[in-house]
Amino acid sequence: MPPVAAIQPRRRSVANENGPVVPFPAERRTAHVRRCAGELDGLHGEEARLYWLKVCRELAAELQKLGSSENQARAAVFAFQDEVQQELMRLHQADEA
Repeated sequence: MPPVAAIQPRRRSVANENGPVVPFPAERRTAHVRRCAGELDGLHGEEARLYWLKVCRELAAELQKLGSSENQARAAVFAFQDEVQQELMRLHQADEA
């Protein structure tokens, strides 16, 4: 008798049945936002710029790999950048208090 898996029909990918996968909004990835803000807070000048460029490019590549268009990925990266900037402002306001 064949194993159970051998007689079951192969399932199609959910992405194929229901359209593209929609990634969780980048700006809502709170842990990632806080981690990036913490890293940026400790960096300065060219080192900070290169780190930030790397993070944003990696995020855009991840979103495009998940099926986002270039424009969608760009908008998501901009929203993520805004959240990181706000987190940096919160960090500095907490330091001043």
